[in-house]
Amino acid sequence: MKTEDTIHRSFCSAYAEAVLRFVVEGRNGDVVFDQATQQFNAIVVAADVPPTHCEWWVGKDWTSFVGPIGCRIDARDPQFSDSALRHEIVFALAKSPTGKRMSRILAGLD
Repeated sequence: MKTEDTIHRSFCSAYAEAVLRFVVEGRNGDVVFDQATQQFNAIVVAADVPPTHCEWWVGKDWTSFVGPIGCRIDARDPQFSDSALRHEIVFALAKSPTGKRMSRILAGLD
């Protein structure tokens, strides 16, 4: 079994991937835990899928979970950088007690 820290890092990375997909393409996502591989994955969900049908829905309210970010978050902004946004999200969630708690719950560790 993978360590709790490795599982949490996969949550942060998958969440960042889902946010980037939403910001750049406008597609909602879900972050799901794969029990077999012991890691989180970001998947695309149809626009009409309600958040209650997802493990951890990612859409227009993603900033309320991540919190303040020190980079551009609008893909139309000429200074937008997907790598900067990914880094900021992973950094914020890696340090967040809420992010750690959610990864534990979704992975079935709690």
